[in-house]
Amino acid sequence: MTLAAEALPTLAEIGAGRLPEPPEENDGNPWTAGDCWLYCGRTSVRVLWLGPVTAAGGVTAGLLACADCISTLHGKAVAAMANRDSPATERAHRARHARPRSRWGMLPRP
Repeated sequence: MTLAAEALPTLAEIGAGRLPEPPEENDGNPWTAGDCWLYCGRTSVRVLWLGPVTAAGGVTAGLLACADCISTLHGKAVAAMANRDSPATERAHRARHARPRSRWGMLPRP
């Protein structure tokens, strides 16, 4: 297991409330006036820089989002992490990878 994987919170930690809350306006972060690039698309609101984003063709820009959209994104990330760490998901991944490959579906070696 890599150091990065060890640092990721587990489902038990999520249940114990050990995840940081999403940022909110006036929390000491460098909020600025701008356009939200996420779900609401509002303009001239307080936004926070989340990080760089790269679009097709290598176009890069800074991703800005309002507090409401950051909260929504945070919830989606937590839900995805919880789904990833659920026992049912782990069983499904093991079962899929544990199935033997059919020798008839493989191409002959050159």
